[in-house]
Amino acid sequence: MCAALLQLVEGASSRAVWNCLKIGTSTAREALKQFSRAVVKHFEAEYLRDPTAEELERIASEFERLGFSGCIGSLECAGWAWDSCPVGWQGNYTGASKKPTLRMEAVCDDYLYCWHLGFGIPGSKNDLNILYSSKLFQRIRSGAWPPVRPNSIISGMVFTWFYYLTDGIYPDSRVFVKTYKNPRNKKEKTFGKQQEAVRKGIERFFGVLLRRYRMLRQPCCLWYKEDVTDIMEACVIMYNMTVTERKAGYTGTRKARVAVTRRRLKMRAHLRTTSSYHRRSPSRWSNGFIRWRAR
Repeated sequence: MCAALLQLVEGASSRAVWNCLKIGTSTAREALKQFSRAVVKHFEAEYLRDPTAEELERIASEFERLGFSGCIGSLECAGWAWDSCPVGWQGNYTGASKKPTLRMEAVCDDYLYCWHLGFGIPGSKNDLNILYSSKLFQRIRSGAWPPVRPNSIISGMVFTWFYYLTDGIYPDSRVFVKTYKNPRNKKEKTFGKQQEAVRKGIERFFGVLLRRYRMLRQPCCLWYKEDVTDIMEACVIMYNMTVTERKAGYTGTRKARVAVTRRRLKMRAHLRTTSSYHRRSPSRWSNGFIRWRAR
């Protein structure tokens, strides 16, 4: 397990493990594979599953406080470079990055908890192609998901479906909320700023995930796609474990922004006070100096 965590967390190569644990390259790689399979086998059913009806209502209430009633997550796609991709597959797995890549689709809530992960998609597919082949949205189109229907009112309209925050590449659909491409007034600009601020949660999720598991920053050197998928799922499962344990002390997007705003207001008030003091002080000192010289 030490060899596996050393590779996952520190991003050490299987050869570098020898310097710390005196374990051979093949043994270190096998330890990584076995550890990832064990994590996925024992904890996938708890930490990487679809939310229940009660959990969906809780997620929707979190986004409602942020101003998006009926939202249950932010959607985004990312990729992991695959250096050991077989030569016969490289055409299908090479996309805009000009390197073989395994892409993934993820959905997370305001606490950065990832409740949906679809990994192993060829890198030649963009976000739209991934969406059309996504199992999650196939179930949404067939009506099998979600297990509960909301009843939210927005601007006098009753909404009976959940939606996701996305960027502009996704199609126009009632389950996707995007910003205005060409905002025409102040109201549309304010909505765009708020939507982008809340949707940043999914980008923060990818950033924190890569920060904690440095192996994901480097191109994957494993040969089999199944092993790469196990490693990615194991990293997300362990990440969700950490989020669950720290959720009681985590402030969330809304409270974090409130705290930052309060700090900014205090800093501005402090700067006003100090700047006004320094503006008055030279004149006061100069007048006193002139009076003293006059005497």
